Amino acid sequence: MNAIRLTLVALIVCAGSGSAGEIYGTIKEGERPVGKGVTLEIKTAVQTYPAVTDEFGNYRVVVAETGKCAITVQFNGQSIPGEVQSYWKSVRFDWVLEKTGETYSLKRQ
Repeated sequence: MNAIRLTLVALIVCAGSGSAGEIYGTIKEGERPVGKGVTLEIKTAVQTYPAVTDEFGNYRVVVAETGKCAITVQFNGQSIPGEVQSYWKSVRFDWVLEKTGETYSLKRQ
């Protein structure tokens, strides 16, 4: 009887984790990728998901919830906010960091 309960719990956990969506894309400063090591986080109503860009400015985050999310990119000592949408399937958000004076902003590409 315990083996059946354990199997059911394992199936429920696996089914829930398999339905998560992915948010991915590229972050550029002007025409060039930001490069490796730029940190970002995607925050839902439930949890915060951290990520780091690779050498091409690409990021990839698996988000368990759907809906509107906040993205914050840490670049040159600034926290730059934006908005993304999470779905049950993968979605791409490419960003450009635009500099106005000394302040950066995120623009969807």
